[in-house]
Amino acid sequence: MAFSTNVFINCPFDNEFRVILRPLLFSIIYFGLEPKISKTESSGNVRVNQIKKHIRESKFSIHDLSRSRPMQINDLPRFNMPYELGLDVGCAEFGGKKYQGKRILILETEPYHYQKVLSDIAGQDIESHANNPETMIRKVRNWFSTADPSNAYPSANRVWIVYNQFYADMTKNLVSKDFTLAEVEDMPTSDFIKFSKEWVRDFTA
Repeated sequence: MAFSTNVFINCPFDNEFRVILRPLLFSIIYFGLEPKISKTESSGNVRVNQIKKHIRESKFSIHDLSRSRPMQINDLPRFNMPYELGLDVGCAEFGGKKYQGKRILILETEPYHYQKVLSDIAGQDIESHANNPETMIRKVRNWFSTADPSNAYPSANRVWIVYNQFYADMTKNLVSKDFTLAEVEDMPTSDFIKFSKEWVRDFTA
């Protein structure tokens, strides 16, 4: 895939975030774009090098900062995701002419939270999804439509309907091949991307 169709995703990988991550990945694939996410790479590679490579190769980036805060009492906030956002903004700002057209979307759970604690990101595209996958699809679809006006993107409602159809079909197919529902729920991100691409290819053929 070319730079112009790659989408770098910087997000949490905990089980609770899966309800947001999976429809996000599917939406990007359904739009004819290519998700770039370090979770699919070999653990033998240095993760920050994978991340920098994805940033350099991607015109679009989506950074979800909703876990960059203490999740429980006495927890420390997670700084990996703001750090990756900083790398991406730096690439766009200082990487030369090629990267001046990069487009960055910041997602969070609560509106305006990051404007309170990280005022330097004012002026970036920031949207809140309230941990609701349908809301997330709408916000991401509308952002792509604005950031990439040369392409026509389907409605968020259409994407949500198709995603649920895909997920039901994928689950039925995998269960028929002796996968348990627990295995379907806990499958690697790379498997989910592969199944999404196969289904979208057949669905749009």
